[in-house]
Amino acid sequence: MKIIKDIMVPMEDGVRLATDVFLPDDGTGKYPVIHVRCPYVKENIEKGELDDDFPDRQFFLKRFVEDGYAFTIQDCRGTGKSEGMYKPWIGDAEDGYQFVEWIYQQDWCDGKIGSLGPSNFGSVQLLTASMRPPHLTCIVPMGTDCAMPFFKNGILQLGGSSIWYMQQAYNSAVRGGMDPERFKRMDEKFKKIRENMDEQYNWLPLREVPFANVEEVDMELFFHEFMEHLDDPAHWTGIHNPCDILNINVPVLFITNWYDHLAPNVFDMYRTMKNHGTPLVQKNLRLYIGPWRKYAGIEGTCDGLWDNGRTLYDVVIDWFDYWLKGIENGMMERPPVFLHTMGKVEWGYRSSWPLKEAVPVRYFLSSVCGANSVKGDGSLATELPECGKDEFDYDPMNPVQSRTGLVIHPGDSLRQSQAVVEEREDVLVYSTPVLEKDMTVIGRIRAHIWASTSAVDTDFTAKLVDVLPDGETYSLCEGIVRGHVKNGLDKPELLIPGAIYEYDIEMSATGMVFGAGHRIRLEIASSNFPKHDRNMNTGHPCGVDKEGIVAHQVVYHDAAHPSFLELPVIDN
Repeated sequence: MKIIKDIMVPMEDGVRLATDVFLPDDGTGKYPVIHVRCPYVKENIEKGELDDDFPDRQFFLKRFVEDGYAFTIQDCRGTGKSEGMYKPWIGDAEDGYQFVEWIYQQDWCDGKIGSLGPSNFGSVQLLTASMRPPHLTCIVPMGTDCAMPFFKNGILQLGGSSIWYMQQAYNSAVRGGMDPERFKRMDEKFKKIRENMDEQYNWLPLREVPFANVEEVDMELFFHEFMEHLDDPAHWTGIHNPCDILNINVPVLFITNWYDHLAPNVFDMYRTMKNHGTPLVQKNLRLYIGPWRKYAGIEGTCDGLWDNGRTLYDVVIDWFDYWLKGIENGMMERPPVFLHTMGKVEWGYRSSWPLKEAVPVRYFLSSVCGANSVKGDGSLATELPECGKDEFDYDPMNPVQSRTGLVIHPGDSLRQSQAVVEEREDVLVYSTPVLEKDMTVIGRIRAHIWASTSAVDTDFTAKLVDVLPDGETYSLCEGIVRGHVKNGLDKPELLIPGAIYEYDIEMSATGMVFGAGHRIRLEIASSNFPKHDRNMNTGHPCGVDKEGIVAHQVVYHDAAHPSFLELPVIDN
């Protein structure tokens, strides 16, 4: 392998971006190229990719080079050794376009260029592809989004955005070398902050939270911008947020897993591009759902293996061999969707997403004495109830704790018990009877509820849960809606206290075989904290309140207000 370090690639505005190149053998030939743009300091990525003992590689740098590909990785603007000031999304579309065209001009490039990567690495791929660089061949965005994932539908992703903001503060400090004394002060402050993140999440008003106000940070304090404009889409259009995925005109392989917090965005992008993308994209769009992040137990494997012992590398090398090397390996002859089910692990190709064979089945909410906590008698049944309602008080000073992993504490399990959550009186719990036979559910999940509140604004949350025969409970997917934008960001409207409204709570998708002896459960609450910021029930902008208001919530389930859980069921 030949390695060329720190090539300073010039952009049109004069800023130079640090780039490393890895070539097969002695590097004297021409090769198809896989490129990655990195906002996390390229040396950090390369260290793991080049270490044979590193357990969780996602870019497969060494293997690609061994298989005859050139591999390039570039520090995004203002990070690592690249010049410029860092701010998320700024310049990524334009810089990505220019990077692809620079690669095409190099002696070691044979004219075929692809890209891959998860999360932000996937977002920059979509941004680049939306600009249509003439010599980009194909992309593999994994577990990602075409828009900033830190706020959506007027709600701040508090836990994930906090961790990411502090991480980027460190990465931007590497650029050009921050003054040692200044870096020491910043480091000491962040270390103290990290020792008690619960204090940070609970800080009021949120706009004064210490982690977002460390003055030594050498980047724009963009966390404040998140809070100020999270329900103002017009503010973000100038930086391609979201980027125009319908302008993409190269083959796309989306990869995600059921538990990824960005999976709902991947499913939405696939459906949008399949229905409305260019003819080339509609024909050459693929969606693969597999365990590329390891979550032991529920997958039936702790090794992150796909069907027949295949790895993620086996999946992506087939894609690149077809598009970049022209190898007829059957990749594009198979149906476009490949997925697995959890509970009972089965793999298979499908002709569409959502699945044509999935039948929407509604389970109506009901209770007699009340659905408050797991001790209540909340039920889910296919028969429409004649009357009933459930009530609880939501206190933003005592929110329901998130039990979903990854986006709060990256080391947490993705599959977590809901026992502690379901003990709370401000969580409504509705369960089916014990299943007499297996039930397969594959697709997007939604809860449709009729509810009122005593406040002018509030949130409602929904969570799908698997209840095992021994009573253990594990989350599968969840969703949240904010009252004043329940009809869309373009139609904000404060609520009338006491008025009954319909709330459609879109959750992610799942692929689950609920086994005989299990029960299916729906939790309804008004907070999921600190995954999402708390609604303080005041109607004020995000982050300005020093204290909140207790809201009295009523969820109706009668003939006139049939609240239900909708599941896409496959006939076994």
